Amino acid sequence: GLRIVTLNRPDKANSLTAAMLEDLVTVFEGSQDVRALILTGAGEKVFSAGADLGEAHNGLATSPLWERASGALAALPCLTIAALNGTLAGGAFGVALACDIRIAEEHAQMALPEATVGLLPCAGGTQNLPWIVGEGWAKRMILCGERVKADKALQIGLVEEVVPTGKSLEKALELAELACKQSPSSVARCKTLVMSS
Repeated sequence: GLRIVTLNRPDKANSLTAAMLEDLVTVFEGSQDVRALILTGAGEKVFSAGADLGEAHNGLATSPLWERASGALAALPCLTIAALNGTLAGGAFGVALACDIRIAEEHAQMALPEATVGLLPCAGGTQNLPWIVGEGWAKRMILCGERVKADKALQIGLVEEVVPTGKSLEKALELAELACKQSPSSVARCKTLVMSS
C-alpha cells in the first residue's frame, strides 16, 4: 500500500524534464489505490533544482505539466509526504507543496526564484504557499526571492519536521506506516474536509 517516487537525476540536481513531469503525472494518476505516497530525490544534497535549464528556455518553465503534476498529487486520496533530502527550488518546490506533509533534512533550503529571471512560480506555488505559511512569508519568498533554510521553514510552518541529514525518508516511512493503518475511506474524506476549510 506504499509507493515511493524518487526524482532520479542526481548528476543534474534532480532537475525535471518534460518527460519526467509526464511520468510524474502518470504515476500520481495511477496511485489512486495506494495507502501512502512518498516523494523524494536521489542523492544526499538536492531534492530537486526545479526545471531542467536546457528545457526551461524552450518553454518547460511555463508548461502546464507543472500544474498537472501538482494537481494529480494533491488530488490523491491517500497521505502524501515530501521527504526533502536537500535543496528544492522552483517548480519542484511547487510540487512538494502539493504534498500533505513535508519532512526536511537539516541542510535543506527552499526557494521560488522564478521572479529573478522574469518568470512566475508554477505548480501552484503562488496558491499553495500562502495557504501553508500565510501571505507575508509567501510574499517574502516569491517577491523577494528569499531562500528559507530548514529551521526557518519549520518555524513558519512550511515543513512539519526537521530531521538530521539522511533521515527524511526514514521519518516519512514512519508516518506512512501510521497512515497505512488508518481507514483509506476515512483518510480520503478527512483530506477533503481539511482542504475545503
